[in-house]
Amino acid sequence: MLIIFLFFMINRMTIITENYTGLKTHYFFDNLKKYNFTYDNQKNITYCPNNNKSIQCLTKNYKLHFNSPESVKLVKNKVKTSSLLQKYGIPVPTFVVVNVRKPYPLLMKQLQENKIRIPFVIKPINGTFGIDVQKIDSQNEFFQTLTKFKKKYEDMMVENFFEGSVYRIFVFQGKIIDIIKRDKPYIVGNGYDSVEYLITQRNQNMVNNGFFETKNLSIDYMEKQGYTLQSILPLHHKLFITNVINMHNGALLERINISSVPVKNLDLFIKVGKILKINCYGLDYISRDVTKPFKFGEDVILEVNGTPDTEIHTKIDEYGPLFFEKIVKNIF
Repeated sequence: MLIIFLFFMINRMTIITENYTGLKTHYFFDNLKKYNFTYDNQKNITYCPNNNKSIQCLTKNYKLHFNSPESVKLVKNKVKTSSLLQKYGIPVPTFVVVNVRKPYPLLMKQLQENKIRIPFVIKPINGTFGIDVQKIDSQNEFFQTLTKFKKKYEDMMVENFFEGSVYRIFVFQGKIIDIIKRDKPYIVGNGYDSVEYLITQRNQNMVNNGFFETKNLSIDYMEKQGYTLQSILPLHHKLFITNVINMHNGALLERINISSVPVKNLDLFIKVGKILKINCYGLDYISRDVTKPFKFGEDVILEVNGTPDTEIHTKIDEYGPLFFEKIVKNIF
């Protein structure tokens, strides 16, 4: 029974992972059929020019979104990715790897030597979905965070904090397919309901509309704004409820018209893929406004995802078929 249970759980985890990061959607397969591509259970896609199978056909495997295992492994490691991008002049946050179990004074000295100043962000080197990503606003908060994380991690990445919205840029075969803006979840007060109740109502509304609720609440962040879960939020007052800007944590989504983005920015996003030798990726870019030319010291590449979530690009409207059509048309 134990073996059967383990097999079931492993299989379920594989399916969940693929639903989040893979191309397992009817939009994708509908467009494959539309353009006369054939595919099999091993995730191979075949194209025969003019449907003539007597000549050499082309085949690609989409298990890793058409990327090599090496490139996917590379971008999963945030330190290696940022180091390589930094080497080629791509704007990334100043960062350092710290052993969270080292004595606190030595860690503070290490941050100072590497020009990491408060506020900064601490996060896992191989993390996903914004898990355990935390903004640090004081030395005391850093000390408390280290106490919590040293039970779970040994090395973590610390980088300077940048203010702005987080944009997800989906790039495929050197072409920018879609850009989605993600903003921090917030609630608005009505003058009589508690913060906790308003969060519950917001989460329910998000789920009812096909989006994700905010489960990863930032209690400390709310307290920095002057409120607890039991506080009554004043009328029309906006309270940000988390620092984790992620679709799966209830982030607000907005599609950006690619034509409104400067060529300088678009070239930057494509150059990242060339440096990392990756064909399909979701690039996280932080900026106050993606429609303005990027500036060093103000706008940065946060990270690159080698098996990017496609769900975010179909959540807002009926864009799904067009999004996957752009991918399919550029496979070969």
